[in-house]
Amino acid sequence: MTTPDAATPRPASSRARILLVARTEFAERGFDGVPLQAIAARAGVRHPTLLYHFESKELLYRAVIESVVGDWAAETERAISTGLLGFEQVAALVDAAFRFFDRHGDFVRIVRREAIEGGGRMEEQMAEFMRPFLEDAVRFLRKEMRAGRLRRHDPVELMQVCYGTVLTYFSDARFRANLVDEDPLSASALGRHKRALLKLLRTALEPELR
Repeated sequence: MTTPDAATPRPASSRARILLVARTEFAERGFDGVPLQAIAARAGVRHPTLLYHFESKELLYRAVIESVVGDWAAETERAISTGLLGFEQVAALVDAAFRFFDRHGDFVRIVRREAIEGGGRMEEQMAEFMRPFLEDAVRFLRKEMRAGRLRRHDPVELMQVCYGTVLTYFSDARFRANLVDEDPLSASALGRHKRALLKLLRTALEPELR
């Protein structure tokens, strides 16, 4: 897995540095566990500079989510723009999801921490940011099912199953490493797990040949 600190060059702008550090801090310590002063210090800026860019911790948190979701939008747009149909488009979207979560381990931890700790910060934001992607995917699945290129299933439930499966794989990586004596975020393990998921989805979705 590529962590932001290891894979991302230090951003030149103070705003970009603040966002990168905030994402790591929120993932490691939670929203309530990290003061803005700590984020400013780690980003190498003064506290007033941070407040110039983000007037409150809530706004900084929202900006962190927006920046990551923006990358998700770019990944899905690239997958959709291929013009593939049926299961091949499903496979392209699954591949995009694996790339995204592998690149954004901090975001995975933020999502899981919010799900466990609550606090009401993520629910509305994630619904606001992610609903358009869910709706686009559901429309695509319904269209392909009507055209006979995919078997009929509840598209909303199907999307939730896929999302939960991929997210859980990444969020439980440390536990899995001890369970199977292998780094689950290595390229070989990720590829094997993705192939297994696609095999299951192909069995469930591809129409039977007549």
